[in-house]
Amino acid sequence: MNELNELLQELNEMVNAQFETPEIRHFFAVPLTMERARFYMVQNALYTVNRRDCWGHVQGAAPMDVKALVWQHESDELINDPRCNTDHFTLSVKQGEFFGLTPKDFEVEPPPMIRACFHAWLHIAKTGPWLAAFTSSQMLERRNNGEIVRGGGMSFRVGQKLERELGIQPKKMVSVDVHSTADTEHSDMMETVYKRYATTPLAREAVLQGARESMAIDRAFRGSMAYLMERI
Repeated sequence: MNELNELLQELNEMVNAQFETPEIRHFFAVPLTMERARFYMVQNALYTVNRRDCWGHVQGAAPMDVKALVWQHESDELINDPRCNTDHFTLSVKQGEFFGLTPKDFEVEPPPMIRACFHAWLHIAKTGPWLAAFTSSQMLERRNNGEIVRGGGMSFRVGQKLERELGIQPKKMVSVDVHSTADTEHSDMMETVYKRYATTPLAREAVLQGARESMAIDRAFRGSMAYLMERI
């Protein structure tokens, strides 16, 4: 149990430290305009699609009981989340309407730097040891968990930024709000996997390797978003 607690604490420290990295700080420092917000909404929806791809590969390689957990997780994300009565991609598109976007605006290829990040996450999901692949995807929800991240997770902070810089009320940002809640619950749900399977030094190292790689890609993704938004 001590080893498990130490492992979870190290994961928690990683997601808190993520918000102090140069790339994430740069992302939050870029002033928003409505056009930049539109760009963010589209790329974040494509990120949601990439999450579905990655979790699908994680599920395929995982043990049966973990497959069931991922299936439960993805039923919210991919089919219908009772918090919003739709899937999360459709919810992102619906939120885009408030910013003047149409469903057609989401039918685009991501820019090269962002596409490279998506391929990197997918590479881990396809080729890594299943526990590392699982952690790579789970860490992105962990860093969205406001009960773990001091000052709030990623979606919460993006919502604050939209309200502060564009005056958009939180109730208008349905996707941001739902992800803040859903990812907290999903993150907590997935911790049972570590209790069952991170029971050896080798398994715990696979967890940490998946976490480190995912956080590095996340930095590249947010840094790319910042770079591209500055040019709008």
